[in-house]
Amino acid sequence: MRLFISILFCSIVMLIFGQTVDENSSIQPLSDTTIILKNKNENTTWSKPKKATVLALTIPGSGQIYNKKYLKAAIVYGGFGGLAYMFDFNRDSLSKYQTIYAAKIDDDPSTIDHYPNRSEASVKSDRDFHRKYRDLSLIGFVMLYALQAIDANVDAHLNEFSLNKDLSFKCIPKVYAFHPGIGMYNGITLQYNF
Repeated sequence: MRLFISILFCSIVMLIFGQTVDENSSIQPLSDTTIILKNKNENTTWSKPKKATVLALTIPGSGQIYNKKYLKAAIVYGGFGGLAYMFDFNRDSLSKYQTIYAAKIDDDPSTIDHYPNRSEASVKSDRDFHRKYRDLSLIGFVMLYALQAIDANVDAHLNEFSLNKDLSFKCIPKVYAFHPGIGMYNGITLQYNF
C-alpha cells in the first residue's frame, strides 16, 4: 500500500512539473521557416494552478484555502477525519474479532472462549467485514487525497477565466402567440446572450 501511495505521489508531481510552460515567453517568426523563442524576463513565477496543486499535495486542504474556498477545505478535513475514524474503528474491531476467531479455532483445551454463543462462521464473517472496511478506508484516503489536489488545480484554473457580465439565458413561454405564416401557436423561446 505504501508503494502504491508513493508511486501515485511521484506520478502526480511528475505531471505537474513535467508540463511547465513559461508564460513570459513569446514566439516571434523571423521568416516562413524560422522561429525564435525569446524569454521576456528570466525570473519565472509559479502559476496559480501549479501553486494550488503543490500546496494541496503537500498539506491536504491547503490548495482550497489558497483558492479561498474555505467550505471545500472544511469538507476535505471532515472527510479525512471521518476516514481516520473509520480506519481506527475497523482496525480495533478487526483485532478484537481476530483474537476471538483465534480462540475459537485453537485446539488447545486451556484456551478460554469468551464468546461461546458465537459460531466460528459468524466471528469469521465479522472479522472479514471489518478487514474489508479498514482496507476501504485506506483506499478512501488515497482517493480523497488525489481528488482534493485535482479540485484545487481545476478551481485555480477556473479562477483565471473572466465571465462576461452580459452572459444570460432566458426561457420565455409563448401561449397562444401569433406568428405570420404559422398562425396561433404554443411554444417556448430560448434566448441566450454571450
